[in-house]
Amino acid sequence: MQKNSDKTIQLIPKKTIFAAKSNSLSLLTLKNKKIMKKILMTLVMGMMALTMNAQMYIGGSVGFQSWSPDKGDGETSFKLLPEIGMQFNDQWGAGVQIGYVSDKANVYGVASESAFVFAPYARYTALKSGKISLFLDGGFDYYSYSKPDNSEFTIGIKPGVAVALSDKLSLVTHLGFLGYESIPAVDYTGSGDKPKDTYFGFDFNSLNILFGLYYNF
Repeated sequence: MQKNSDKTIQLIPKKTIFAAKSNSLSLLTLKNKKIMKKILMTLVMGMMALTMNAQMYIGGSVGFQSWSPDKGDGETSFKLLPEIGMQFNDQWGAGVQIGYVSDKANVYGVASESAFVFAPYARYTALKSGKISLFLDGGFDYYSYSKPDNSEFTIGIKPGVAVALSDKLSLVTHLGFLGYESIPAVDYTGSGDKPKDTYFGFDFNSLNILFGLYYNF
């Protein structure tokens, strides 16, 4: 009687298994890279489409406030805020103000103070009629004071009005502020802890009324 031939089991070498796994991982990594590249290219193309149709503007705003009480020291404050931005369409735009603030009075325990201002914003044009536009600037303002060494932070909405004087020139006015403010307070304890006063609400005073000019490219 003839015996059945032995069955031979062929084992796959470990190097072959590791190579297959490595190739699978490489293909997966390559696929993920292609997906990320497509997403990045889509974002870049979207930004290019926005900027191609956008209108750039430069300019700035100034604010001034002065008062003299019957008794005690008065106060004189002003803001100088150069500005650059882009109008993406009839409703949306964005920009940034970088400027300087000076306040001369017996405020926060010192005779005078000055601050560097950084204020990015997004602009929504709520209403446009002829040459007049009503808009809302939403963003934050950061003030870095040199005298005294302190800082101020606000976040909220600034209503405004823009009047087109010509195709290239616009007059812009900001009218007040609605939002949150964290401002330096008087250090009555003398501890040097830089105390802050916080507010939330609508602030409408002469220092929050800014007048500016834009030049549209």
